[in-house]
Amino acid sequence: MIATIIGADGKMGVWLTNHLSKMGHTIVSFDARKGDSSSILKEADAVIVSVPVSKTAEETRNALKHMRKGARIIEIASLKTGTYPEMVKAEEQGFESLSIHPMFGPSVKNLSEKTVAVIPVVDADKETRWAAELFPGASFVEVGPEKHDRLMVHVLSLPYLMNLALGATMGDTDLALLNKLAGTSFALQYTLIQSVSGETTSLVHALLSENVFLEETAEELISNMRALMGARDAMNEFKALHESIREPLRADCGHRSALERRQAAYNAVRPLLK
Repeated sequence: MIATIIGADGKMGVWLTNHLSKMGHTIVSFDARKGDSSSILKEADAVIVSVPVSKTAEETRNALKHMRKGARIIEIASLKTGTYPEMVKAEEQGFESLSIHPMFGPSVKNLSEKTVAVIPVVDADKETRWAAELFPGASFVEVGPEKHDRLMVHVLSLPYLMNLALGATMGDTDLALLNKLAGTSFALQYTLIQSVSGETTSLVHALLSENVFLEETAEELISNMRALMGARDAMNEFKALHESIREPLRADCGHRSALERRQAAYNAVRPLLK
């Protein structure tokens, strides 16, 4: 397969180039800003759009203008609300569409136990097979575009928002002493705060600005925090509130092992903190 990657210089683009090259595919980079000829797109069997979320829909539209009919357009954006309609239009225009979200970053070396979300455009089974050809060894989950983005509030946007907000409360704190006194929960949380704040501004901004479902969930988070704070002085009220939070989470089969997993995560992180 001849695959042209739009955004090949980005972190995920570099990963895709190396990954697909090792599988024997011919990889070509396309960047209109560098004066690359649109004929590159016409020669491709598949065009992969690997650019920031805010630019994915536009780059997809532009690519389709130059691709040959029957070729495959693939986008890997972490949010689908703005991009998914373009993939539907591509099918209507005679192209093959594959909308996916690799649930891992460019540091991954082994696809075992990694997940790829497949957002079906026309034929879920066929598109999942296509995704499996690109990412052998991974697991695949089919999910609609709206549900995907609603879930990404909890998977991506809200954790980034919370950890940035937590980091903002620590500006005047003695961080060196804090680290010496850190327990299991804080050590893990602080690792998340540091890693999230260290991401590129463009990525963080996209996760907070492009997900149209974030605001309502963020408001719910603030409301829940106020409820917990308000119930602190009434043990019975707090107990009932605490139980109402725990009960739905018990339905998750991993609930019973949560404490053990937290300790295992801390044991893995602890040597790296020194």
